[in-house]
Amino acid sequence: MKFMIYLVVLFLVLNIMNANKVAMANSLIQDSCKKASKFEEPHYYNLCITSIKQNPESQKARNIDELTVIGVKNAISNMTNVKGIVEKILKERKYKSRLSEKLLRDCSKLYSEGNDFLTKSLKYINSRNYQEVDNSIAKAGTVPRTCEMGFNGDNNQTSPVTKDNDVLFEVVTIPRSFNHDAHIVPRIA
Repeated sequence: MKFMIYLVVLFLVLNIMNANKVAMANSLIQDSCKKASKFEEPHYYNLCITSIKQNPESQKARNIDELTVIGVKNAISNMTNVKGIVEKILKERKYKSRLSEKLLRDCSKLYSEGNDFLTKSLKYINSRNYQEVDNSIAKAGTVPRTCEMGFNGDNNQTSPVTKDNDVLFEVVTIPRSFNHDAHIVPRIA
């Protein structure tokens, strides 16, 4: 009987500890997204929360660096998805002109470069080189805008991935904001 009581008490203690970890992670996510969205559009806070929480690893995050890693992984996933959309359009020949085809191929290359920058930023996080984290994520953040500028410049073409690039741009800025707020320009409390 005593063994059963100990087992129940142990189970309750472990449940409380786990619930406490999740609550701490949620608080970290909310606080970090609040700081990141301070100078952004009103919808950015909700995008930040949703984007980070969709990754199951976020419930285990204990600090801003772990959240930054999660944000970078989300950005890599999103950039890979947009590249896949572009490659599908190219494969199925659903572009409107030869110029659109060329621009889509340019975008596909840009997405590959963006993923390379994001992957490098993960290495810089591990080595605590926060300035290079910022630089790498910033370079990746130019990818969706550069892709769109190719279409919207003098070419007067319509990008088939404008909405995807808009979301991608914002998803990439999330981990950059986390890193920037924590390590580049930390706020004095």
